[in-house]
Amino acid sequence: MYISRREFIKLCTAMSGALGLNSSGLLKLQKVLASESATPVIWLQGQGCTGCSTSLLNSIYYMTVDDLLLHTIDLEFHATVMAGAGELAVSAAEDARVNEGYVLVVEGAIPTGENGRYCYLWPGMTALKAIKEFSKKAAFVLAVGTCAAYGGIAGGDPNPTGAIGVGDIVHGKQVINIPGCPAHPDWIVGTIAHLLINGQAPILDRYGRPKDYYQRTIHSNCPNKQRFHDKALFARELSETGCLSKLGCRGMWTGADCPVRKWNSGAEGEYGINWCIGGRSPCQGCTEPDFPDGKSPWYTLELA
Repeated sequence: MYISRREFIKLCTAMSGALGLNSSGLLKLQKVLASESATPVIWLQGQGCTGCSTSLLNSIYYMTVDDLLLHTIDLEFHATVMAGAGELAVSAAEDARVNEGYVLVVEGAIPTGENGRYCYLWPGMTALKAIKEFSKKAAFVLAVGTCAAYGGIAGGDPNPTGAIGVGDIVHGKQVINIPGCPAHPDWIVGTIAHLLINGQAPILDRYGRPKDYYQRTIHSNCPNKQRFHDKALFARELSETGCLSKLGCRGMWTGADCPVRKWNSGAEGEYGINWCIGGRSPCQGCTEPDFPDGKSPWYTLELA
């Protein structure tokens, strides 16, 4: 009986769970079966909610997440999705950073207060120390999500942990920011695909974001744009049809392709089915460096 490579991986995943394997067996199996050209990826998680990892698992437009992880990259370490735990998982990360050329992905802000002791990735390794050490031999550094890119919610006032973005820590090396709360899976996968195909970073804007995804404002493509010029067509309450700018919408100052790309794609090559404004909720400006403080307060009635 013939089974495909993907079916084989799924069977091994089920068996590892059934047997209660506590090693990084599945991760090592993926490494063995990955093509020789697969690019090693180390994904570290700092101070955040794991929302961007959850978003990535919903990838489908460019490719599904199993295509990405099993056929495209060689995921060496990701604390949330890897099968291993404990010392064996840590050894996978430490072993991976010995050789140059991997892609370092960081999710979550990096606390700097108390010399980084507010956030440990594993015993003896703070997020602050990890970013400094793991970025040294990385070919590319990606800050996924607004927390990793600029500090985000973790770095909001009063910011007791001193949380900052990856770019404020990594010096002498370009950091590619993929902000969003969470980052759209297409933005993550599309950027990684560009790196693999071209061997260089995409064209970035002044905030370090790929222009392909963040160049135009939400307002420029908003379906309510025409209603903006007619005061009678402003929504007066959440869920009402009409322009939401008087209810606190920050779309005029927010760069992202959400109006076109939307979220929750139903099939490969198809854009999503809805987004914040489509759900009649104002844009909160989550892709911008000053989110959340600079985009607050939200949901405020400004109608005269």
